[in-house]
Amino acid sequence: MKKPVLVIHGGAGRRHAHGRASELHGALERIGEQVWPTLAAGGDAVTAVTEAVCHLEDDPLFNAGRGAKLQQDGVPRLCAAVMDGHRERFGGVVNAVGLANPVRLARALMEEGSRTLAGAGAEARARDLGLPFRNNETAAARAEWTRRRDGLTGTVGAVALDAKGRLAAATSTGGRGYERPHRVSDTPTVAATYATEAGAVSCTGVGEEIVEGAMAVRLVMEMEQVSVDEACRRLLDRIGGRGWRAGFIALAADGSWAAHTSTDALYWWAMEPGSSRGFDLEAFEKQ
Repeated sequence: MKKPVLVIHGGAGRRHAHGRASELHGALERIGEQVWPTLAAGGDAVTAVTEAVCHLEDDPLFNAGRGAKLQQDGVPRLCAAVMDGHRERFGGVVNAVGLANPVRLARALMEEGSRTLAGAGAEARARDLGLPFRNNETAAARAEWTRRRDGLTGTVGAVALDAKGRLAAATSTGGRGYERPHRVSDTPTVAATYATEAGAVSCTGVGEEIVEGAMAVRLVMEMEQVSVDEACRRLLDRIGGRGWRAGFIALAADGSWAAHTSTDALYWWAMEPGSSRGFDLEAFEKQ
């Protein structure tokens, strides 16, 4: 039996003042504590990452689901993905409107023949499956769209290792804000969401750069050969050399994990048997 591990992230980007950072820290801790008991009791990794991202989609603090940013036409379009590392099976949702939890649809599509659906096709399949819809636009998102400002955080995600040694990754996003309508993010691709029996990765940051770097795939492939620390060092060197803006959480089959970013901050929380910890809140207090 393996030692289960859960790592979640709430996006990477600029460093926020202590008040906002504390709020994010508390939300990530709460979500981790909600999901952890099932994984600790022997639950599977795919369910763990799906539920973790579902909770992140429900919290308007984060840029996914309820807190999604608006595109240039004022519409929040959602993307999400889930990948089962044990079976190397992927499900993705691209630019869906009105879904409460696009990650739930991505999880369902993982079992179907057409495993990535976009727009109206994704919405129709969600209705077929009886998944809930809602208005994901918040007053804060509308104000942000009006001002063309960045939101509080970026993409959200989770990686997990269950007691049977199965790895999984999930990611969800509301986009970067004020982008061209129907722009496709990195989230519903293996460049941002990838898992095998060697490792699982969820990325956040500038989507186009994450795709160009094939970051999640590249990192997992490195983890098939070297430790998670060495794999992360190699990716960080590449990110730095290219000037890319990205963060990621990575989890290896032996339970070792890492959270890194080339941006000002990455908001994360990790759960292991007997311990839990998150991003360094003290660093924000010193700002």
